[in-house]
Amino acid sequence: MNKKELWLRLKNYHFNHIIPPNLWEKINETFGGTDASTKAFADKICRKHNWTISFAVKAVSEYKKFIYLGVIGDFHVTPSKYIDVVWHEHILFTNAYNNFCKEIIEYQFDHYPELINVEEETEIYNAQYIKTIELYISEFGKLPPADVWNITKYDKEKVAEDFTNLQKKNNTANLYYCNNTYGNDFALYESFDAAALSQGQFAEFGGGDAGGGGASGSWSDVSSEGTGDGDSGDGGSGCSSGCGGGD
Repeated sequence: MNKKELWLRLKNYHFNHIIPPNLWEKINETFGGTDASTKAFADKICRKHNWTISFAVKAVSEYKKFIYLGVIGDFHVTPSKYIDVVWHEHILFTNAYNNFCKEIIEYQFDHYPELINVEEETEIYNAQYIKTIELYISEFGKLPPADVWNITKYDKEKVAEDFTNLQKKNNTANLYYCNNTYGNDFALYESFDAAALSQGQFAEFGGGDAGGGGASGSWSDVSSEGTGDGDSGDGGSGCSSGCGGGD
């Protein structure tokens, strides 16, 4: 599987694994469309964390990009606090998340939270976060959206001088398939022509960069009381002691 194939799998992944068979009819009735289960997942997040519909949709979309970076990168990636919230919510569906790793990305993408707040570990996560942003720009050929990515608990002024600890260890046990490797000789966006990029190849599902599906607030039982776009409420607060990242 190459970078383009991995991205298309992620882009076309609708979180179907999280839906119990007895709820499919209700989910389709409530949300509709081919991405009904993704909308249901975003709806759960927006209700739980007091986010708006549009922001939850956008964060879920950016989470897919984070997963992509975590698989193809040669270092441990670190999410923004909002993407970390989405990651936590996905992991809570334990069996579904395991199936996602095995069937969609063919990689065991584990979460390594910060155990205690010590300066050395924080510096490493700072460095990983900045390298994650740099890899995002390199692979997608665009800046990450500031509302989802730029608000972080990490201090960007404190960057580890020694990047040795950032590198992934050569541990094939972490791979479902040991030959699942990705070269860094080309960027993902170079795999798509100008027309595909102009049509939003890396945009949110169901819409463009500004909001994506559901941004109008038309889902019948989606929380309308969410007051923020991620800047208010408790968005991103699900990581009390810190989330370092994953590989």
